[in-house]
Amino acid sequence: MRRVPQIAALAGLSLSLMGSATPRRTHTLPDDEAILARFEEMVSVDLACARLAVEHGQSKEVRDFAAMLVREHEMARQMARDIAAQIHLRPKPSSNPPGQAEHERIVKELRGRPDIAFDVLFVRHEIEYHKALLNAINTEWLPAAQHADLSALFGQVVPAFETHSRMAQELAQRLGPRK
Repeated sequence: MRRVPQIAALAGLSLSLMGSATPRRTHTLPDDEAILARFEEMVSVDLACARLAVEHGQSKEVRDFAAMLVREHEMARQMARDIAAQIHLRPKPSSNPPGQAEHERIVKELRGRPDIAFDVLFVRHEIEYHKALLNAINTEWLPAAQHADLSALFGQVVPAFETHSRMAQELAQRLGPRK
């Protein structure tokens, strides 16, 4: 059937999005403003996908998972904004965030999926997204964070993001391979 190759292609797109969304190692570590900006960019990207899944998810389980992601990622984003204000940091957003084009493509692909393939693609995206986000936090941002409040933020959000990742993996198993 045509759906299997389409789902595989969409999953590959999701993987390419996450691969390019992961910050690349450079010789210089990002400063706190850059870390906060990148954190907000990544959380905002996922919020857009989760909001789409709340509206278009085929199963109640996927819609509920997406609604939880919206609530918790909005809280994480607000926590980051509050910390930035408290410690007088002005996040420096990049003019061309890594992964932006891929994000726009995956949102377009999700919008074009009116069936269970939407759920499968969304959940696969969430697995890869959370893997990339946790990798960025643990290998780039946390080691580079200069302000204790920023490190504390990551200490607070990492367990939730790990739970989201585990939940997405469990949900993918329940959805199983769809043809």
